[in-house]
Amino acid sequence: MAQHAMTDRVARALRLRAAGVRAFIRAERTLLGWNRGQRTRLPSLAADRVPVIFCTWHRLERLPRTLAMLAAQDIPVQALVWNNSPDRAAVEAAVAGASIPVVLHHNPRNVGGFGRFYLAREAAEQGHGSVVFIDDDQDFGTSAISDLLAHHRPRSLSGWWAFRLPQLDFWHQEVAAPGEIASYVGTGGMVADATIFRDARLFGCPRRFWFVEDVWLCYYASHVAGYGLFKSPAQFELIDDGRDQFPSLAWVKDRLMRWVIRQGWQPPGTRDQSPLASHPSA
Repeated sequence: MAQHAMTDRVARALRLRAAGVRAFIRAERTLLGWNRGQRTRLPSLAADRVPVIFCTWHRLERLPRTLAMLAAQDIPVQALVWNNSPDRAAVEAAVAGASIPVVLHHNPRNVGGFGRFYLAREAAEQGHGSVVFIDDDQDFGTSAISDLLAHHRPRSLSGWWAFRLPQLDFWHQEVAAPGEIASYVGTGGMVADATIFRDARLFGCPRRFWFVEDVWLCYYASHVAGYGLFKSPAQFELIDDGRDQFPSLAWVKDRLMRWVIRQGWQPPGTRDQSPLASHPSA
């Protein structure tokens, strides 16, 4: 039995590593010739509506639902959509029926979730002090955005999916309680002080780590910009549709965590300062 379990762990580790190597190669190819510091010009945003930013790619069928949930919020919001899908007509058709303002940006290549940061920068440049990020595979109630904002602090990131690292090891996580300091805050269901997106250095993420922008943002916000990371009491529900990118990026997330710690980052909330523990998936 023990031997079988060990074999399974080794096989899983090999699968994660192989997927991670493919992700490295994909990132390098995708960003070839891509100007990471470019600006994404947007039309004027509504000053009295909270910018809620998300990407779309595979889940075009969920776009109307996501926009409907945003329209049902108990505060005024506007959607900023970064489209990575080549099916522009389908995206535009889904957006056309929205009952809230929507700014849609079609990107010529799939640059992943990092695209949200370009939209956040433009919102910050137009005077919005905070921005909200969601994912297109989340359901949420009518108070989700106002709950995020109600517990938001200046110069911070706070979100629904947040955990602490009891030791310097990405694979050993403790879910943070609402209001607690976190080592990591996921970008799906997050509110951020928008000032950080005006920092051009944020867009200098190493190309091989480009598609794990969540870990990069946590590192940059905490270590470079001096932001706090917190768990928000806001509630979101992740929809398991079999298209989650985590299995293909888990190994890369771990590698980026190790890299930024070697750059001197002390993730907030970490108690044990011993070196990163070895893990079958590392």
